[in-house]
Amino acid sequence: MKSIAFRYSLLLFLLMGCLPCMSSTQNLALKLDGKDNNVRTGIGFIEAPWTLEAWIKGDDTEWKAQEVVFGGGEYSAYSQADNLPLVVEDGRLCSVKAGLKSSVVMDDAWHHVALTCDGSCMQLYVDGKLDARKDTAVTIIPGAIGVNEYAETVFGGMMDEVRIWNTSLSGRTIRKWMCVPLSPSHSGFKHLVAYYNFDAGIDDTALNWVGSGYQSYHLRNGRVDYYGRKPIACAVPADNPQFRNYEGRQRLFSVVPIENEWDADKGCNAHQMMKMRICVQGQTNPIAVKDFTLNLEQNSRPEDLSSIAVYYAGQTARSKQRELLYKGTPVGKKIKVSLPEHLQKRMQEGANYLLVTADVSPDACPGDTLRIAMENITLGRKRVAPEVARPYYIPMLVTESSATDSSVFRVLQWNIWHGGNHVPLQGKDRIVELIKASGADVVTMQEGYGLQETIASALGFRLQTPSAEDNLALFSRYPLRKLPTYHDFRSNPAMVTLPNGCEVLVDDCWLRFSTHPDYTGSYPDVMHNPLDWVKEDSVVPMEDARNMLAKDIDPVLREKDVPVVIGGDFNSCSHLDWTAEAAHLHAGYGPVAFPASRYMAQHGYTDTFRAAHPNEVIRPEGTFAGIYGQLDFSRIDFIYCKGNVRVLSSKIVQTQPEIDDIWPSDHSAVLTTFKYLGK
Repeated sequence: MKSIAFRYSLLLFLLMGCLPCMSSTQNLALKLDGKDNNVRTGIGFIEAPWTLEAWIKGDDTEWKAQEVVFGGGEYSAYSQADNLPLVVEDGRLCSVKAGLKSSVVMDDAWHHVALTCDGSCMQLYVDGKLDARKDTAVTIIPGAIGVNEYAETVFGGMMDEVRIWNTSLSGRTIRKWMCVPLSPSHSGFKHLVAYYNFDAGIDDTALNWVGSGYQSYHLRNGRVDYYGRKPIACAVPADNPQFRNYEGRQRLFSVVPIENEWDADKGCNAHQMMKMRICVQGQTNPIAVKDFTLNLEQNSRPEDLSSIAVYYAGQTARSKQRELLYKGTPVGKKIKVSLPEHLQKRMQEGANYLLVTADVSPDACPGDTLRIAMENITLGRKRVAPEVARPYYIPMLVTESSATDSSVFRVLQWNIWHGGNHVPLQGKDRIVELIKASGADVVTMQEGYGLQETIASALGFRLQTPSAEDNLALFSRYPLRKLPTYHDFRSNPAMVTLPNGCEVLVDDCWLRFSTHPDYTGSYPDVMHNPLDWVKEDSVVPMEDARNMLAKDIDPVLREKDVPVVIGGDFNSCSHLDWTAEAAHLHAGYGPVAFPASRYMAQHGYTDTFRAAHPNEVIRPEGTFAGIYGQLDFSRIDFIYCKGNVRVLSSKIVQTQPEIDDIWPSDHSAVLTTFKYLGK
């Protein structure tokens, strides 16, 4: 039976509709439909100590057998971790792996819930009161909110003030802060992993107020049925009388620098170097940006940068707003900028972005390192020295492109995840934007599934694909000549004619994956045996690799001496990554002699990423499911080459060209620049 309060909330929801991202003027909450909503954080393993907390409100008192509050999301089934750390089971809060259950039966009113683990004891709080405890500890994967993987367990109702910590908060601290927004004065603030208040709304993403680095854990909003058309989760007014929004003088919440990982072609203009995300609370007496210092010390050569500009770039990562605050020629290793009063940009409540761009000299040297850091910034009366947080450093390099050398060509390999449907609002736009920004001349793509013709039209490229709804799609700026294939779902070869008249054999491929377990090595569990991975991969992906070379490529090479480039999703990891030295990156496993990568090497093919970055510990990037924190280092997408070409540069692309925007696929891309050496 729906309560009167819920019917009133529903009426208000229908009158106002779901609210998109907007300036915060009221307390908003996340509305989940209990059917199809799929909201993911991407956060991976968190070992004790930790705390999960949120306000929740069921849409009625009729609870399903299980409704998820914090779940793991896709690829989260690990024996060593709980991917259902907080759920409602038959109306009672429950931590599944710990076997901890509340005595309180939930109704359809607002309740604050919190679960803590200090490494030896877990405690469950309802409305600030300790309700249940157990002497145990678990590792958790809080990779999703209101869902794990299945529609049957989607939470129905509202959630607000979602907070994830890597410390165990006391009951006293939980009670002190549960009815007010967080601020830096919170005793555990430095341990805050994610904070979602939804007050700026949600479209296909919602901001993590402390998100940093390439994996910022911003919310990704989608559907369980990713090909469906049901409404996605949205923001609605939060009718929670217990929670008080902040209404005082504007105060600083966080200042987070986000550096670009994209390389820059020599001679390019307005290349995005970094953004500063400034989050503030409150609207009265807004804080102004008064001055900042740009640090250029880590550039290989100062003359590589011919101009630098700083803009106010709006309140969302995808905003096109650009208000110029500073433009100048680099002089010295540090640039101190004091803004005149009319350019002292005042912050708006919520997130604000400052964007730093640079023009790269046409005479810049390929391979040089580029970097601009905003060393400090004065906001109102406070001078802040932000620190960059990243799991490993990826330098930005100067690169060459076909625009300046006709013997240079660039190949992008990317699995776009079911036609880009997992980010339903602007995911497909993001895919097109990224390919354009990459400067790729040839694109090898998997899971095109209906998007390939749109991409080809947007790029003005030639397209080779078995059908408009098929898996494989090969795009080229240059003429394509189709070659025979043994299986058009797994191999899509063509001859590409470069502007200098030379030909390159390019194959766009997808190899089948092993199923015992799925994607061997890609999400290693503590119970796995790597010898089984090798055995399994020796059967399925190896069969496809052999057929691709023996039936599609080798017959051409027997007739013609041409270079070969193979880009594909191999669904198997690389022996070059899984070494003894890198075992700590792969759940302790290594070395592992993955057969497909060894087979390619034995047949004379060069792994272009490892050719450019031979140290697997310094450059451990992965490509499979990098949007999930527990899967950072599984590299299964490759660009291989053989013959008379040289690798000039290679990159794992895992961030959007628009800094701090969300990634639209579960695969990272590979971008390799080649030079054709002639016959």
